[in-house]
Amino acid sequence: MDPPHRRQPRFKITWWMRKKYNIKKWFRELFSTRFHLRGSIIRLRHIYPHPFLALFRLFIPFPSWSFPIPEPVAPSAIAQNEKLYEIRNKHHGTLRNVQVWRARDTPLRCVYRMYEILMMGDYVPLGSETEYFWRQWTKKWSLSSIPDPKDTDPVRYAIVACIVEELVRAFNWRLALGMRRDGKNIRRENEGDPYPPYTPVVGPDWTRSVPSIEPDMLKDLPSEMVTESGKLVLEERGCDENFAKRNIITNVGWFYTV
Repeated sequence: MDPPHRRQPRFKITWWMRKKYNIKKWFRELFSTRFHLRGSIIRLRHIYPHPFLALFRLFIPFPSWSFPIPEPVAPSAIAQNEKLYEIRNKHHGTLRNVQVWRARDTPLRCVYRMYEILMMGDYVPLGSETEYFWRQWTKKWSLSSIPDPKDTDPVRYAIVACIVEELVRAFNWRLALGMRRDGKNIRRENEGDPYPPYTPVVGPDWTRSVPSIEPDMLKDLPSEMVTESGKLVLEERGCDENFAKRNIITNVGWFYTV
């Protein structure tokens, strides 16, 4: 008589197997040539006394591989406050040239840095921040994948939504000119030639439901940043329609640098 058929136990992925896989993945990332470790050390040496230790810490995936968004600063705190912006972004110009830091940075973090730039009043860094975003052409950095931050501050939420929508317009403008995020730009041979075709980028759906700024939300801001009708003034005589629909007065030229 044949013995009864016994079911094979289901294969289980144990905690140690997951941990082992993560460790292997971590080491693959660590020694991957795409992180340009030598160049990263050179850059980190300018801002840290122990650059090798600083680089090692950048590879520690805690609390996750992607950096979390820093505690958002209140509009009243960052308004016209260039010093606070410089403190919060002291080494940003160097770090965004460190490959592992770029790999852990996120689109939403970049958008919040743009928010701080708009609020502090000096728009010059906005151009380089837009260029930085444009050159991150992996799927992670697609505009449509920017998650809803569900920001609890209505003023900050409105500005963030406008920034995301303006990036969509600015990126399509660049694409229409033949520029490409991967650097493989398409140039016209003659000035009269038609512009190359392109697939327009789209933004996330959540921005459509972000409400406009109401006058009572601006009571903590400097008086020169609020009009008599209760609109937020980021740049005097601003005429951008995208921001205007949420009662924000500004211009957006720094989004359109080439």
